[in-house]
Amino acid sequence: MAEQLTVTTLYARQQMAKARAEGGTLTKIVKMAFGNGGTNDTGEPISLQGTEQSLKNELLQKDIDGFVFMEPAKVRYTCTLEESELAGEIINELALVDENGKFTAVRTMTDKHKDGDIEFVFEIDDIY
Repeated sequence: MAEQLTVTTLYARQQMAKARAEGGTLTKIVKMAFGNGGTNDTGEPISLQGTEQSLKNELLQKDIDGFVFMEPAKVRYTCTLEESELAGEIINELALVDENGKFTAVRTMTDKHKDGDIEFVFEIDDIY
């Protein structure tokens, strides 16, 4: 089975380090980005470097639905694609986007075919 890969970006890690050292604040996660460039020719999720600030092929950015604290250092963000949104598309890459429009986490996964008669709920766990 193909592995799903999620990485916290360098941008987010730099924010955390600076906040710890200087007592600053972190930016708020407000959107999720969806794309279809997250797999290689054989359909396996591509590796991520953690420096990504764009998806390979972004299709949509949408406000998150909300978040849940899963444990002391993990937050699960959710975003729902409505029936008509991205109907007929393949989705295999996601990103969490902060209030400055920067990616804080990026994920690649196997292809998810989005039909036009169902909602899809996507989740990304942000681990600190």
